[in-house]
Amino acid sequence: MIAPDTVIGGRYRVARLLGGGGMKMVYLAEDLRLGSRHCAFAEMVDAFNNSDAQQQAIAAFQREADMLAQLSNEHIPRVYDRFSEANRHYLVMEFVDGVTLEEEIKRNGGKLAPTVVIDTAIQILETLEYLHGLAPPVIYRDLKPSNVMLTAGGMVKLIDFGIARFFAPLTNATMIGTQGYAPPEQYRGKVEARSDLYALGATMHHALSGRDPASEPPFSFPPLRKIAPDIDSGLAAIVDQALAYDVSRRIADAKDFKRRLLELSDPGRSAAVAKPAPPVTLRTQLQLPLGADTTPPPSVPLSKPALAPISLSSAPTVITANPEIRCPRCTRTIPADSRFCSYCAAALSDVSGNGGPSAATVILSPANAAPYEEKAAPATRQPETRRSRIISLPLVAVLIFLGILMTVRLIARQEVDTAPPVSPGGIEPGSGGLSPAARLQLVGLQQLLSASGYDSVKLGISGNRLVLKGTVPSEEDRANVKRLCMTLGFDDLDDELQIAPDPNSEG
Repeated sequence: MIAPDTVIGGRYRVARLLGGGGMKMVYLAEDLRLGSRHCAFAEMVDAFNNSDAQQQAIAAFQREADMLAQLSNEHIPRVYDRFSEANRHYLVMEFVDGVTLEEEIKRNGGKLAPTVVIDTAIQILETLEYLHGLAPPVIYRDLKPSNVMLTAGGMVKLIDFGIARFFAPLTNATMIGTQGYAPPEQYRGKVEARSDLYALGATMHHALSGRDPASEPPFSFPPLRKIAPDIDSGLAAIVDQALAYDVSRRIADAKDFKRRLLELSDPGRSAAVAKPAPPVTLRTQLQLPLGADTTPPPSVPLSKPALAPISLSSAPTVITANPEIRCPRCTRTIPADSRFCSYCAAALSDVSGNGGPSAATVILSPANAAPYEEKAAPATRQPETRRSRIISLPLVAVLIFLGILMTVRLIARQEVDTAPPVSPGGIEPGSGGLSPAARLQLVGLQQLLSASGYDSVKLGISGNRLVLKGTVPSEEDRANVKRLCMTLGFDDLDDELQIAPDPNSEG
């Protein structure tokens, strides 16, 4: 921590700590060269042992800081300066006086009035429309209540663009995102403009329903009116569509999202949205880094007061190399502090010593993620619809088979090794040459694959190895089939699966 009254860079006198955590701390500071103007002063400390990696990180930090300094939108705090000293890196920003949306939700008993949520969302969408319209587009990627500031005058400001991520040296790709608010494609390392719309939908769902998605399995949003029946059906439909698992089914863009919200709150204003926006002109910015004798242009306002104490929960959600464990359901490797598996969405509260934080941050690495309702059921949830019960039937069947097969494996362990070898060639379960216990285990695996939608996959035996034959739709499905086999203990595999041609493709 920086002690109060410490002067950094010969220019910025630290007043007090505002908040932060991990690799980034944010302070209230005074700019001694510009009339003791208040500013938000962020300090980031790197831990690089490799000087080349450190220089690459510093260069990336400088590029992004310069990009942020060029943003011109009233809902984005201005960047005034950036510099580095040894392994410490500093970003000087506009100080915004207000509270986070997260704090406002808590202060109002866990929910906000729909009119407040709509007004806040419209301002956020104006910001996203601006960011997504830049060339190249800027994807915010970590929209959540703790990153939305509300001033006393009702102005919304988006804070924390995740710039501290450059100083987290990892073997895996460093990404940002928060479990519960990050969309499915972000878990696979792919983001686009509609990824921000999903995160906004999650934020609105939280504010309207009081259900915190960071405490629930990922992608498990129930229809809004199921848990908040007093919400207007039109508003609920907009939020539900923004949360569509499939990107193509979400609202098209920030402009359309804003138009639909305006039609609910003020139909007269919505007509103005259809008019072409005037060309964006970047406002005058201070040259970075600021020199000792630099005089700011007259057009740069210096007296604008403006970030209230930044809570610890609003610190950048940079993915760090946490200790890892294996999910007890799908056996994939996941961070030890996860509350839910980011592959199969299984609740991990029953794993010893794995409570996880209240707003868990997860490593967003490529995964075969699937809609939550098709994978698992949370420990506590709202009454299920008829559709969700139907979807869960294959899962119930799978769990029953798993219980039976775990018992059978105790018998099969002794009998399989003594069974006579069977020649290869796509042998169906139940053929002669296998012991009764081994046949039952193989039948269970075939039924598990069928229940998971892989009827075209056939099983064979070659010596002591399981042979996979048939077709699957994609490489992702091939990986799913292998994982299901390994779940039942078939680790020794011969993969002869073929990728089925797309019937919709030409030729």
